[in-house]
Amino acid sequence: MNNPTSTDTQQEVQTALMQDSLTGEYGIEVLDSNGVITLKGVVPSREVSERAEVIARGIDGVQGVINELELGLF
Repeated sequence: MNNPTSTDTQQEVQTALMQDSLTGEYGIEVLDSNGVITLKGVVPSREVSERAEVIARGIDGVQGVINELELGLF
């Protein structure tokens, strides 16, 4: 059984966010603590924030997501 490392999981979440058409342009910071992902940064809408959380939750190895994204103007 191949368990992803914290670094692998963090990188997979970061890549998925960057490749998504809705979240890719906002440079969302991804932190990983034993499979719990924290999302940080500023995004323009709740829709983008929620999409980032959904993407992170969909990655293998993610045990939970803490969404600390702030809404701001761009």
